Amino acid sequence: MLLQRTWLMAALACLSLIQCRTAKPATARLPLAAVGQIQSEGFITCFDSTLAATGLWCETSAVLATGEGLLLANDKDMPAPHSAVFSLKTATLLAQTQAAPAPTTYLDQPTLRAARKFEEFAQSPDKRWIFLTTGFDRIKPGSTDFDAFNTLLAWHPGQEGNPQLVGADSGATTSLALRGQIGQALGGSPYFKIEGLAATNTHLWFGIREQGERYDKFDYRITLLKAPYQTKTNASGQDRVELGTPVFVRNFDVSAADTTLPKPLAISSIEYDPERRCFWLLTSYEQPTQIGAYLWIISEETLETNAPLQLVRTANGKPLVFRHKAEDMTFLNPGTLFVIHDDDRVRSSIGTAIRQPNQAPYSVVTVSPN
Repeated sequence: MLLQRTWLMAALACLSLIQCRTAKPATARLPLAAVGQIQSEGFITCFDSTLAATGLWCETSAVLATGEGLLLANDKDMPAPHSAVFSLKTATLLAQTQAAPAPTTYLDQPTLRAARKFEEFAQSPDKRWIFLTTGFDRIKPGSTDFDAFNTLLAWHPGQEGNPQLVGADSGATTSLALRGQIGQALGGSPYFKIEGLAATNTHLWFGIREQGERYDKFDYRITLLKAPYQTKTNASGQDRVELGTPVFVRNFDVSAADTTLPKPLAISSIEYDPERRCFWLLTSYEQPTQIGAYLWIISEETLETNAPLQLVRTANGKPLVFRHKAEDMTFLNPGTLFVIHDDDRVRSSIGTAIRQPNQAPYSVVTVSPN
């Protein structure tokens, strides 16, 4: 445990020093494959055990590294003064124990609180914008009951108290207009679920995990869409994100990548890597008695061709396996990923430690594209 904390401390300390200098310049050769290794694993504590006693579980679905620590989101509603979006400082994260949960900072902002079921964070490479999306997987015709499940937000770093709606009609309180556009890009699909979000400086990329006729009749997917965006300054001097129309990019079939992989695998996260000009993807699976996830990589140059995703493997050539349902990832530094898991209500374990309802597992992974 001491070695694990030492490794995580070093990675997060590197993050706090202006994200660390990259070991590879932006002109590095485009990676076609990557080697990965899980360096450490542990639990974060979302809230105190008293609240957990009410039946609430920590089901973290989104994470983003900042200069001071991590921004996270729980995909379940939280009662005030708690919030589904919260932050952990570096020292706080390292100090957490099951017996003494560390304090968190809850972002109790009305727009954040109004949205429901967050799925993923993203940040533009120029660090100008932070984005946070919900799943867009629920809508009730003739009613506004489920509108809050369809929300895309953006704000400048450090301005979490002033998030703005993206992809919304004038005067709207949710991003329902964007939902309609995504449905059209998917061929008119009435049901879909977003679980991936990545940002370049010019486009947002959406990862579609589920698609079909309705919430109980769908296929698992690894589908990508993209939409251009730009920053506009209004008459009041406020920056706004103006999002263009989403377009279909491609589906991925990973069944031939390794015959030992469980099925079906579906996307649960996508992350743009500006240092290597590539995308990283997480795919996860849910079976009655088992959950797990895998990491993939593909160059930006070949993403929109027929090039396949490359499975990240360990140094001995075996697939890098997460024994948890990986939900989102963020770079602590150019060689280290922090992966947050949402094991739903599974009492998963790490070593001899058993997850408590107010906890969520995480993994720290070193990656080395070649």
